[in-house]
Amino acid sequence: METNDLIAAYSRDPIGFVPMDDATVSYRQENTVCGDFLMVYVKISPDQTIEAFSYQGDPAMHTLAAASLLTEYIVWESIDTVLSRTYTEMQDRGFVVSTRRQRSAVTALLATKNALHTWKQDGVVETYDDVL
Repeated sequence: METNDLIAAYSRDPIGFVPMDDATVSYRQENTVCGDFLMVYVKISPDQTIEAFSYQGDPAMHTLAAASLLTEYIVWESIDTVLSRTYTEMQDRGFVVSTRRQRSAVTALLATKNALHTWKQDGVVETYDDVL
């Protein structure tokens, strides 16, 4: 599927665009370049995998589509696997965008990684540079 078709499909019918009442951890990430923000909700299972994932906020089309795509593959991944993810993972899944849109493509991933760092209480706060 072409990236433009992928973005259109995921932004028209987003997956996981709802708040989660029983999240283990949540995190708000803002993209200061365009003013987007996402609040991600992550439920962590006892074996330290992602049991459930959702998000809400005021995302632009590219951010919404990327968050929706992330929702499809993040559930049941280990925390360590998620913490190792970068924009390359999005590209491998067909989400290839211009340099100008790359921050939008990783906002949900960055928010998720920072939520996991918050849960781990490891003092790490990743930036867009870390995931791009």
